[in-house]
Amino acid sequence: MMRFDPFREIEELTQRLDRTFGQASAAPTRFAPPVDVHEDEQGLELTLDLPGVTPEALQIEAENQTLTVQATRAYERKEGRTAHRVERAHGTLARTFSVPPKYDLTKVEAELNHGTLTLRVPRSEAAQKRTVTVRTGKVLEQDTSASA
Repeated sequence: MMRFDPFREIEELTQRLDRTFGQASAAPTRFAPPVDVHEDEQGLELTLDLPGVTPEALQIEAENQTLTVQATRAYERKEGRTAHRVERAHGTLARTFSVPPKYDLTKVEAELNHGTLTLRVPRSEAAQKRTVTVRTGKVLEQDTSASA
């Protein structure tokens, strides 16, 4: 479901090492927010934790069977204060998902509620489950005679 990004793993490891040794990077970094992906008959539901991100700071793109979520969460440095520990992630967040063709990316819905982004991707019309009624020749003959 998620597109492989080899640099994301390296960035996350670097962030963990920096937190472990108490080094806060002054430059904004890129981080990947945690996500839950669920599927049912209607489609996919992706839920991402984005505390401190406003709807205006979000950029969601759906193109070529790829769904991308990006935003920036700034670190607010105040004059006269010394940061002894900075563990909350800040900088650019990004997640990219490869979505199978059975889902319709033209109808993605997004909702941000209390720092949780929920994306709903419905199944395409062609991929919807349908019930097919089987008729016999006798039923067709009866239908034809009834209409005559």
